[in-house]
Amino acid sequence: MMATRQQFVDLVRRVKACKRCPRMADSARVFGAGCGSLSAKVMFIGEAPGRLGADASELPFHGDKSGHNFESLLEQVGLSRYDAFVTNAVLCNPKDENGNNATPTPSEVANCASFLKEQLDLVDAPVVVTLGAVALRAAALVTAHTLTLKDSVRKVHLWAGRQLIPAYHPGQRAMVHRSFANQLADYQFIAEAVRRGSGGSARRKPSTKLSRASEKVGAAARVLLEESGELSYFALHKLLFMAEVRHLEASSERLTEGYYVRQKDGPYCVELHASRLTALIPGCFTRTVGRQLMVSLRQDVLFGVTSQADILPPAARRILSEVAGKYGHLPAGKLKTAIYLTAPMREVMRKEKTLRMNLFNSAVLPPP
Repeated sequence: MMATRQQFVDLVRRVKACKRCPRMADSARVFGAGCGSLSAKVMFIGEAPGRLGADASELPFHGDKSGHNFESLLEQVGLSRYDAFVTNAVLCNPKDENGNNATPTPSEVANCASFLKEQLDLVDAPVVVTLGAVALRAAALVTAHTLTLKDSVRKVHLWAGRQLIPAYHPGQRAMVHRSFANQLADYQFIAEAVRRGSGGSARRKPSTKLSRASEKVGAAARVLLEESGELSYFALHKLLFMAEVRHLEASSERLTEGYYVRQKDGPYCVELHASRLTALIPGCFTRTVGRQLMVSLRQDVLFGVTSQADILPPAARRILSEVAGKYGHLPAGKLKTAIYLTAPMREVMRKEKTLRMNLFNSAVLPPP
């Protein structure tokens, strides 16, 4: 595994240094530890990073509408980023002359094909899912196939020693051609293929509700807000992470099933994106103070929703209360220091030193 990781580090460095495409020569390369596990059960290949999503967050399929749709589809069929390696046919955001998202040209896709091949070989996921026609054509540049999206969607095709499943892109434009409901059925098919390949249960009924992971994250965040009052968005993420660490130390089990990644200012919970706060935490209220997003509960519902926290066991609620009491009042600088002194963050820093690589957006907690 260490050899594979070193090969990945080398690939990341070469991608970051790439200047093959003139219009993207100075763009961010959305490729690195944030793509996911190098022993993933499934690899998702999209088209290119979105201007408002991955190009800003540097986490593939996160932060814009396409990312929200993708994460919701994963959640509702019982998959998570812990199971997946998520990448794109083109690793930089292609923009038109007005600065908007543009479709990558055939030559730009071809320029990235060798990088895609290396990713496929390194991760060696048994199931590969292409998201959209561009990704499907990019796969053909790695190992030839004659598949088309219209005729091959939601079918397993043997390809390059793997199972290839074409699916539609989760962006809003693609929803015109394949509705969210149809895409949900596609992802259920994908999840079943992944579980069969890993020896898991073959069937799990799709859900139209929040996933268990999101429900627990929302419930835990609500307890922190009830205990602390108004919190900055920064502090909410850090207190959640601290509670996860304390719960893991006390019971060897995760408090929630949330996906926490290492960002520049510390851990960030992917499920708790700012645009999802009101869905995750009923009665949540946000306001901007200076440059900070502040989060609180409306007074009229502060004690009106009891069922949400009830999905957490008493031990979890007790740890959340203790964390809020000990760390909730700390200024941002001291809270960040406390977070970086936790064992998971120290381990990330050791890995970065050993690999000589920034593990930005890599997972910082073990899977549930």
